[in-house]
Amino acid sequence: MNINSIDTVLRFCLGVVLGSYKRLAPGGRLLPTSEARSERDALLLAWAMSTDTHEIALGAIGRHPGVRQGKTLEAAIHFGQITGSIEARETILQQHLTTDPSLFVVNELVPSRESLMWQQVVAWTLKLARDEISKSLESNHGYNKHTLIDRLAVHKRALALPALSRAITGRIGRSEPREATINFARRTKSGLHPKAADCLRIYQGLCRLAPFALRRVFLDTLFDHLGDQRLLEMAGGLAVSEALSVASGHPLTWNSSIASDGIMTNVGPFEIGWHRPVDFYTDDCQSMVAVRDTRTNSCISFIQCADASGPAVENEVIRQATESLVGACRQESKKGPRFEETPLADCAVVMRKLYHYKPETTTLDKLTIAEFDDITRGRFLELARRVCRRASLT
Repeated sequence: MNINSIDTVLRFCLGVVLGSYKRLAPGGRLLPTSEARSERDALLLAWAMSTDTHEIALGAIGRHPGVRQGKTLEAAIHFGQITGSIEARETILQQHLTTDPSLFVVNELVPSRESLMWQQVVAWTLKLARDEISKSLESNHGYNKHTLIDRLAVHKRALALPALSRAITGRIGRSEPREATINFARRTKSGLHPKAADCLRIYQGLCRLAPFALRRVFLDTLFDHLGDQRLLEMAGGLAVSEALSVASGHPLTWNSSIASDGIMTNVGPFEIGWHRPVDFYTDDCQSMVAVRDTRTNSCISFIQCADASGPAVENEVIRQATESLVGACRQESKKGPRFEETPLADCAVVMRKLYHYKPETTTLDKLTIAEFDDITRGRFLELARRVCRRASLT
């Protein structure tokens, strides 16, 4: 696929995924439901485990360019022990007023207010990430436990540094940084502070399921890792999910554990996802998308996505995709006595682009063959209605 095609497919996928969260936070306010809180917590864990937060922690402990330490001179009173340059005039005055010759006023280098604000932003980003990872160890999640423990150790080590420890225990740092402090840190030119400020802003957005924050997390944790073929399959699965939602009246729910179980969405009793396990990071070979009825554990529709490199090979690519669907449909009946062969008419071939082939009007007895642009404009709606009738939902 060329760059424009990839961007179009990506925009469609992001639009469907972000749209599925609107019902959980209407008007930008998170609903007080267990489903909304569960989705928010899953997203916050994804944020805590992101590459950006990990790099901030590594930067703080010295493995990457880290925390800026701005200093300023501040006068302080000491008795007996001198830790800086003596302020002679002020020392004489204070000794005279207190009649204590052991008193000295000295100028000390201390962190500037700006530096404390920068450190507060970094420290709170790591603190919030640490808390989310700690919380996840007590519940079910889609991450390997050892990976969580390793990340948690890095965050704890960073937060144990004196500069960051003071930043969350001192008077300024006891409460979460205000928006002005975050914006101030974002404007700094170097160090971890701009990245930490951006991460903190994303965290605050995720707490209310704000679209800008959802978009950032899904790009960082999922879509940026998908190859062209896997992205096209994602688009096919999301398009049929949308159509099933319209046909059945059930809401489309995004599955936040997609990376571990391969399930994209749930629509009523249907699970839509890859028919076989896939590796998002290393494998970009064709893999079929299936609609599974969770009540019967049967796959009642299959989607095969393909991309012809040019018009000369288009017919052959469609033929091979159709043969794959026929094989999957027949295989369904071999799962056991109560399983039936999936009707080919309830399946579809999705081409990234059609050159010569002219899609026919979807009928009850024919396989749907469509290009990507068509499925984003409701081409799967009739197929979805057939699937719902077969599943006795309409």
